[in-house]
Amino acid sequence: MKKKLYILMAYSGAGKTEIAKHLETKGYNVLQSYTTRQPRYENEYGHMFCTAEEYEEFKSKGEIAAYSLIEGNHYFSTKNQLYNTDIYVCDPDGIVDLKQKTKDIEFITIYIKVDKSTRIKRMQKRGDSVDKILSRITQDGIKFRDKKFDYKVVNYDFDKAVKIIEFIIKTENEEV
Repeated sequence: MKKKLYILMAYSGAGKTEIAKHLETKGYNVLQSYTTRQPRYENEYGHMFCTAEEYEEFKSKGEIAAYSLIEGNHYFSTKNQLYNTDIYVCDPDGIVDLKQKTKDIEFITIYIKVDKSTRIKRMQKRGDSVDKILSRITQDGIKFRDKKFDYKVVNYDFDKAVKIIEFIIKTENEEV
């Protein structure tokens, strides 16, 4: 039986990282992807920050399993990380890359849905500038145009969204 890895996919500001953080407290191993962007704040959750040189080193060794370019920054995970994780926050480009490069893992994609005005408010709350918000909204619109997913969960009520995702994971894991 293939290992299952649950991918949380959402537009910026939809709450995917907060959901992943909460799932980690429930015992799930959440993949901390690499990125060359600067941290938004000290001890930011969800990423391991690296230099462009370190990214090139991973790339030259063929260790990258999923890759996405967002606002000129590299976001990626390694093949080794995939086998040691349950939950992965990833965008549509990275998901396509994963599915092309990794055939011995079953990827279950959970799309987290929130309207644009809520996402904008959440991005403002975390300190994103107006220019950054507009850039992400535009880029997300392009990246997510042809999104494909197995489940859609609406995230206006955080606790409810987490419970639904936990139910999806439990149900998927019980399938034979």
